[in-house]
Amino acid sequence: MKQIITAKTVLSGAELEEIHNGAVVIEDGKILKVVAESALTAEDKADAQVISFAEETVMPGMIECHNHLSIDARKSEHLEILGTASECKLTLLALEGLHDDLISGVTTARCMGDKYDLDLKLKKEIEAGNVTGPDLLTAGVGMKGSNGSGYIGAPHSGVEEFRRTARANVSKGVNVLKIFTTPGLFSVNQGFVPSFLSAEEIRTVVEEGERLHLPVAAHCIGGKALHDCVEQGVAVIEHAYCASQEDIELLKAHPECWVDLTTGIYLDPDREAYLSPANVAKAREGREIVRKCVGDLVKAGIHFALGTDANHGLLWKEVVYAVELGADKRTALKGVTSNAAYISRVAGKKGELSAGADADVIAVQGNPLEDPAVLEHVSFVMKKGVIYKENGVANSNCHSFQKAL
Repeated sequence: MKQIITAKTVLSGAELEEIHNGAVVIEDGKILKVVAESALTAEDKADAQVISFAEETVMPGMIECHNHLSIDARKSEHLEILGTASECKLTLLALEGLHDDLISGVTTARCMGDKYDLDLKLKKEIEAGNVTGPDLLTAGVGMKGSNGSGYIGAPHSGVEEFRRTARANVSKGVNVLKIFTTPGLFSVNQGFVPSFLSAEEIRTVVEEGERLHLPVAAHCIGGKALHDCVEQGVAVIEHAYCASQEDIELLKAHPECWVDLTTGIYLDPDREAYLSPANVAKAREGREIVRKCVGDLVKAGIHFALGTDANHGLLWKEVVYAVELGADKRTALKGVTSNAAYISRVAGKKGELSAGADADVIAVQGNPLEDPAVLEHVSFVMKKGVIYKENGVANSNCHSFQKAL
């Protein structure tokens, strides 16, 4: 089936170049070409379904770079739920989050570790057409130290335990290996960032990934752990809330290591309603520290992508925060499109409207290169040529609960 999407503005290619009165030609879920509407040929138009947006901007579907299916940050005390919730309960949470992500314009999600291998299981169901959601990039079992914090990662001690889990994850078909090297929320009174893994443990996971061209992503807010991660070859630092000037200089010296920013955890006051009192206090205490540290990182030109850390359906906020912290609007938007695709190892396939890429397309009123906040209101969502949302409303292709579960 051939489809043509025309729009007032089309953001084309990895650089999101503006084509005024542009057109995207699609066939069998893939993009054939992106051109000015006036350049369409009779062959392009033959037997094509035409979808027109007179005033909207058409752009690539967004990529959520830091998601967890077994967490929903919109639920009260969602972190504590992980400690006791059954696989059934977490699956129900995941289905709701997947639905909300997709209709918000997220067509690909990079899952950063889930209990019960939910990311791997639901990826298969989405690919089979049994569950609605973004395409998933999976990490399987997250690896943390036996003295680490949090509920997502499984505890490990010693290089052989890390090697064993890394290989087990690879055998399951993951897209990325995930390690946890520091706490999540930090204490301003502690005076330093604890580091839970040795350089040798980090290097072991990197080596296991390198042999199969799999990247390693590290939950890391700064300090010694950040230095160890960069020096041992970790591909992506997740969070970097406390990145010091020394940390930033190290990242500048290693441009192959990117950062995945999730600043809404601290900067978004709306999230406080769903945290325990203790975590609310930590978020408030650290807010201005994060604003300065991440702002310095952005202004220094460190390569970054963007994620919400399981704030499903609200990725648009991270683009707005990136701009507030000093990023130019195009770079911020690339943080959920082409740059997000780069760190996810799907560049050229997702995150851009280019020939050969998946037909993951969304439409918004206004131009996000002028005002990123327009991403809050996505009126149209297509994934691989299938339309899930039209005129601002999810259609019959998009259900929270489908036939498999």
